[in-house]
Amino acid sequence: MKTSISRRDLFKFGGVAAIGAAGAASLAGCAPKQASEDEKETKAASWRDAPEPIADIAETVDYDLVVVGAGNAGLMGAMTAQQQGFKVVIIEKGQQVASAREAVGAIGSRHAGEHTPDIPMLMNHVRKTQTGDVNMALWRTWCDKSGEFMDWLEDTETPAGMTFPFEWHAPDDPEAYYPAMCTNPVMGDFNPQGPNYGAYQHLEVMRDLFLEAGGTIDFLTTGEQLVQDESGKVTGVLARFNKDQYRQYNAAKGVIVCTGGYGANREMVEDLCPDALKYCTSTAATTESGDGIRMALWAGAYLEEGAGAMVWNRGITDDTEQIGPDMGMPLFLPASQPFLRVNVHGERFMNEDSTYPEIYAQGTRQPKGFSWQVFDGTYWEDIQRFDTGGCSRLAPAPDGSAFNADVYDLEAMSKDHLDSFWMQPRLDDGTLKKCDTLEELAKTMFSDEADQKAFLATVERYNEVMASGDVDYGKAAYRCSTVDTAPFYAIRTTGNFLVTINGIVTDTDSRALRQDGTVIEGLYVCGNDQGGFYPHGYPSEFTGVNAGRCGCFARIAAKHACGIA
Repeated sequence: MKTSISRRDLFKFGGVAAIGAAGAASLAGCAPKQASEDEKETKAASWRDAPEPIADIAETVDYDLVVVGAGNAGLMGAMTAQQQGFKVVIIEKGQQVASAREAVGAIGSRHAGEHTPDIPMLMNHVRKTQTGDVNMALWRTWCDKSGEFMDWLEDTETPAGMTFPFEWHAPDDPEAYYPAMCTNPVMGDFNPQGPNYGAYQHLEVMRDLFLEAGGTIDFLTTGEQLVQDESGKVTGVLARFNKDQYRQYNAAKGVIVCTGGYGANREMVEDLCPDALKYCTSTAATTESGDGIRMALWAGAYLEEGAGAMVWNRGITDDTEQIGPDMGMPLFLPASQPFLRVNVHGERFMNEDSTYPEIYAQGTRQPKGFSWQVFDGTYWEDIQRFDTGGCSRLAPAPDGSAFNADVYDLEAMSKDHLDSFWMQPRLDDGTLKKCDTLEELAKTMFSDEADQKAFLATVERYNEVMASGDVDYGKAAYRCSTVDTAPFYAIRTTGNFLVTINGIVTDTDSRALRQDGTVIEGLYVCGNDQGGFYPHGYPSEFTGVNAGRCGCFARIAAKHACGIA
C-alpha cells in the first residue's frame, strides 16, 4: 500500500500531553502489584513464550528486504537498499510513519570540522555511565560510521527541500562531558535565532522519497512471527492485516526488525524494568508493544540483561501527590534546569547539575518518590547562564550554533515564550507555586512546621554554598544559582516515561545473536529493539545520539543484508 499521510508532530506540548493521557489509558495502574511466586512466573513467562505457528495465510509476497517498522531506523534501512535497486517493503502497524526527533547525532560528518569530540574520551565516558555493561564495539562502530550516515541522509533529502544545520555549541565545562555533535534537519531555511517550524519532517520526507523510488509501505500491517527454514535462517515475516488476515512476506536478503522497543507493553515493562514507570506521571510510549523484540526472541535471539528505559525528569504531579503513568500529567521543560531540589522534608539531596535520568532517579529515592524544584525571580538570568543543551535548552545559544527553538512548539526561545508557554499554564492549574516570601512558599509546600523550618534552613545553606562554591554536592559554578529574589517558585517533579532502550544482542552489523554468540542468519535488529548501547539507561549527554544510532545501524544492516559496499 503506497500512501501519503499528513504530518504529525508528537513533540509539541499539546501532543505530549495528549500522548501521556493516551499512554495512560493503555497502561492502567501506576506500579507493579504484589503477586504470588507462581503468578509472577506465569506473568513473566507469558510474553516470552512463542505462540502457535500461524497456519492460515491469505497470501504470500516476495521481496529482497523486509523491514518491520517505519521509524528512525526502518526508513533509513529501507531507503539504503531501495536506492541500490533492491525490492524493499516496510510493514508498519500504524497508519503513518513514526515521529521524528529534532536532533540526529553523528560524529565526523562533513559539517563537524573542528567540532568533532574526543572519541576515546567519549568511549570511556559511555563505559562508565553504563557500569561497564555496554557493548563498546557498537559504540566504536557508531563513532566510525555515523558521519557517513549523516552525509548520506543530507545528500538524500536536500533535493527534497530539507536543510541540515549542524549544532556545535556546548558550554565550556572541563568537569562535564557535553559534546556538540548533532544535526537538526529542517524543511526549508534554517532560522539561527528561531523559530524553526520546519523541524520534525525528515522521516516524512524519507517516506515520500522511498515511495517515489519504487519502495512499498504496508501500513496497518503488524509483524507477528518470523519465518525460518530448517537451519534457523530467517526467511520472512508473517504479518496481520485487515484485522484477522495474514500475509507472508518472503525476504530473499533479510529481515530488519525495528519496532521501537516495548514501552507500551506493561507486562514487558514490569518484567524487565519494573521501576521505570513507578514514579512517572505521564508516558510518551503508546504503540511500542515489543513486537520486534518478541519475534526475535522466539526465533532464538538473546535479549540482553539490564533494565534500560529513558525517563525524563520533566514529569510533574499535583497537590494530591499521586504518582503513576495513568495520570497523563503535562510536562514541565524547566524541570530539566539545575535549580535547587528538595525532598518532602525540605532537605537538599543532590547535585542538581545532572542528566535527566539521574535527576529522576535521585528523586525517586526520596520519601514519596518525588522532589520539589525551587527557584526565584531571577530564573531567566540563571537559565541563560546555565546554558543547558539539547532538548532542555530554554535560552538561545549564539546564532547558528544551536537549534534555538523550543523543541515542543518550535517557537523562538525567549523569556516571553518561557513565561507564556511553560510557566503560566502551570501557575493557572496550580501545579507551579508562586509566593512573595520564602516563608509563604514553605507553608505552601509543606504542611508540617518542622518541614517548613527545615526548608528555610536548606535555602539559607544553599545560598551560602552557591555563592562560595558548592562544597556540599559539587555543582559547577556556572550552574549555581541562589534563591533570594522574590517572587519564589516551587513545583513537584516526577518522571515522564519515554522509551525502552535495552534489546536484542547483535553484532556490529546489527545481526541478531543467540545466547551462545552465533548469528541468526537473515535477521537484523535495529533501533530501540537493538541492545548493547544502553543496557541501564540513556545518559542524555550526547544530543541526538539515539536517533543517530538508530538510523546509522539500520543503514549498516541494509548494506550487509544486500551486499552493498
